[in-house]
Amino acid sequence: MFHRSTRVHPDLLLVAALATALGIAIAPLTARAHSDSASDGLIEGGGNSKTDCVAKFQTGLELNYPASKTKKKELACVDGDASCDTDGLANGSCSFAVGLCFADDDDMLTTGCVPAGVSSGGVAVKNKAGAPDPDLVALQNAADAMLGAGIACDNPGSPPGNCFQCTASQVDVTASLAVKKGRKRIKVKTTTDPGGIKNKPIKDSDKLKLRCLACESDSAWEHINKIVFQGSCATATVCHTGANPAGGLNLDSADIGLGGVYDELVSESPFSVGAAALGMSRVLPGDPDLEGDSSSLLIEKLRRTVGELDALCADGGQSAGCLGTSMPPSTDTFSPGKLELLKAWIAADAPQTGWPAGTTCGEPEDIWTPAEPLDPPPPGEGFQIYLPPPDDFEVAPGTEFEGCQWLQVPPEVSQSTYVDRIEIRANIGTHHIIIFDDVPDSGPPAQPTAFDANDTACNKRFGIKAMLTTSQDPTSDQSLPAGVGFEVLPGETYGMNIHYTNPFNVPIYPEMWVNFYGTPTPTPKTTSQILPGDLAFSVAPFTTGLSNLTSYRHASNAAAPACFWQVTTHQHRRGIGAKIWESQPSSFDDPTGLLLYNVDWDHPTRLQPEPRIMLEPGERFWFQCEWDNGVLSDVTRRCDDCSVLNPNVCFSDDDCVSGNCVACPLDFGFLSEDEMCFIPAYSYPADFDSGSGQWVCNY
Repeated sequence: MFHRSTRVHPDLLLVAALATALGIAIAPLTARAHSDSASDGLIEGGGNSKTDCVAKFQTGLELNYPASKTKKKELACVDGDASCDTDGLANGSCSFAVGLCFADDDDMLTTGCVPAGVSSGGVAVKNKAGAPDPDLVALQNAADAMLGAGIACDNPGSPPGNCFQCTASQVDVTASLAVKKGRKRIKVKTTTDPGGIKNKPIKDSDKLKLRCLACESDSAWEHINKIVFQGSCATATVCHTGANPAGGLNLDSADIGLGGVYDELVSESPFSVGAAALGMSRVLPGDPDLEGDSSSLLIEKLRRTVGELDALCADGGQSAGCLGTSMPPSTDTFSPGKLELLKAWIAADAPQTGWPAGTTCGEPEDIWTPAEPLDPPPPGEGFQIYLPPPDDFEVAPGTEFEGCQWLQVPPEVSQSTYVDRIEIRANIGTHHIIIFDDVPDSGPPAQPTAFDANDTACNKRFGIKAMLTTSQDPTSDQSLPAGVGFEVLPGETYGMNIHYTNPFNVPIYPEMWVNFYGTPTPTPKTTSQILPGDLAFSVAPFTTGLSNLTSYRHASNAAAPACFWQVTTHQHRRGIGAKIWESQPSSFDDPTGLLLYNVDWDHPTRLQPEPRIMLEPGERFWFQCEWDNGVLSDVTRRCDDCSVLNPNVCFSDDDCVSGNCVACPLDFGFLSEDEMCFIPAYSYPADFDSGSGQWVCNY
């Protein structure tokens, strides 16, 4: 689940002006990493600031994990947590991977230390003389091997400087729960060669406290129940609890006990007729197809979108919706780390006791992989625009950002290109992607810019803009109808608007490739886009509710009817339905004239109607959205009050300085925690058929 919104997020061109008018300042999310990946996870060992610049511990982790306000120099780990316990086993001890790095060039130059070498024997790892700790002996040996004949440090500074060096590998240092309550301390003293004005060595004393914490679960099944089912599926406002749990599946262990939840998942058959028809169990112990089309309904509902579930139904000869919706409700992506934990448990026959291979205690680290680069169009068939990963920028876990970069058509485009297809590939985590075209106005034309994490909806520069295409998915391949396109001029610049949310527990970053396919031959018709929406709805806490019934009206003075060749919908994560009608409905359930009904907010269907939807000047189509604010989804909450545009999102009282996290109405807003109801739609002008005396849509 998306854990925390930390800033305001204007979304789409229609609301960008509102954000500006309200004077909402949006700060970028930035993070810096060491330029040398071998130095990640460096920890200062403390001591006098004038000498604490020679040696550091290298662990790949951060101090105070889990967070501790009182143990400032403690590196803590839960027994069996594979993200920090190298053996990944709940076996009564934690093995920390520890290495040493010496003579950090940058630190020496910025703290006033005089760069100096470290000779052989210049590092001493403290150990007991009579009964030496073998782990600390191994760390001493690794340091000695790295030093060899010594580090000269005669060329300080950033690469190719030769001062900064690390042990070839990290040593497992084990802290046993049975010894000193899981605590172990490492002390290292590093002495440099004489240097500086006084020709004296630097003596850097460093220490690192390790602490192993007992796993709170006695088995993998108990751990899975805690971090998966009780955290996401059986809370007071979510569905699988109470006298009438959704799907007949009760996952509330406080109500039916740990054994009862196990029986519900493993022993009981799914209530869904579609699942039974497809031969699926809720959980199939030893399921052999966990990487393919699994027979475990739990796995399929956690990893697939609504559209992908419907495809499974169709492949099995069942109607769409036979497997229900994806789970948990109102989430973008279920934790890959938790999914892998579940799969390992099921593959091992879903035992109620023990820790089978592949299962670990702690919060599983999510697996996030950047997208593979998209091949550009073949020569003569188009061009590619590339948005690279922004320098020194990450999207931290549980946060989001929306930014912009204006990028120019590559110089090899020497004549007009009439584009009839746009292909997008971006890193996973996108909330939306919008490509803006600069509209000629009284201001200067758009020019290439650096990436700006503060430029929501590309609204900071270049005056009036038009949306060229949109996507909520990280991958999109949009072909326009034959004979319909838009012109791209040599040297033209486009705004790449990217909004990312990070539901993972690891940092992510944006990166995007956009292929424009086309030829120098003009298309008969030019496409345009509209984006009508409703901004004045409100859904009370712990209810479901609707937007206002809203319409889009084609201008009465338009020169020709509009032929709509594609319509879709845009909602945020609490959206449970959006409908478009070609005539005014009597209610949300009225099927008369229904054109599109989207129930998957994150992967909405793009309807390309045949025949095209033709709107005469002055004619309308109608739309309405539905949301869940705390019935099956979680309720939206804010610290202290529920004023519109309050950016202080919370999930418990602990998130608020005041200790007051309140359930709020769900309103229109800029955060992904708020809601929207928009209808992106594309059209081209109709042709007049003189033979019939009627307007027609020929493309």
